[in-house]
Amino acid sequence: MKKITFLKQAFFLTVALSFIGVFQSCDKEDNPVVNPEAKKVTFKAESFTEWTYFSFEKGTVVTVDQEEYSENLNWDMGFLRFNIRTNGGTSGKGQGAVYATDKKSFDEVTTIPTSGLITDSEISVMKSGDMPPKYAKTTGNTAFKVGENQGWAFYNYKSGDWTINNNVFIVRSANGKYAKVIMKNFLNEKDESGYITFEYVYPFN
Repeated sequence: MKKITFLKQAFFLTVALSFIGVFQSCDKEDNPVVNPEAKKVTFKAESFTEWTYFSFEKGTVVTVDQEEYSENLNWDMGFLRFNIRTNGGTSGKGQGAVYATDKKSFDEVTTIPTSGLITDSEISVMKSGDMPPKYAKTTGNTAFKVGENQGWAFYNYKSGDWTINNNVFIVRSANGKYAKVIMKNFLNEKDESGYITFEYVYPFN
């Protein structure tokens, strides 16, 4: 009798554990991990001399001293018209860097690269809108360099048209987290230049 009782107890214990496993499985299916939704931001960055800074953590433009930007960890991307810098390399003491993909949608980018990220270095920027243009040296990320078959856009000087490639960029923020970014426009609804629009997913870890 004791042997039978033991077998019954073992049987019921096995059945109970099976039900627990089923319930846990259902709970995981009913509560899947939800990725952050893509957000869109638009702001003015028309100055030829003063950078505009954006924070992924705050989801907005932030105020940064123009002379002490490289010591400030409160920003992740900086914009000087169509030029872009990240908070790393020669531009800051953060962990900022960029990986350029050829993908056109956030859903196509599912992994973070282990190599190939580009950190900021020296770039040339226009000092004003005068023609012929004059240039100055500063810091920025060459992954975003505007040009034909490179960067995030191309400007046709003959026609005056901007072409946006809509590629996904993986941007490492100042604090080492990642964001997926698609640059969308450099013009506002009146076709005035110096108005940045981009979409992003953050954090992407």
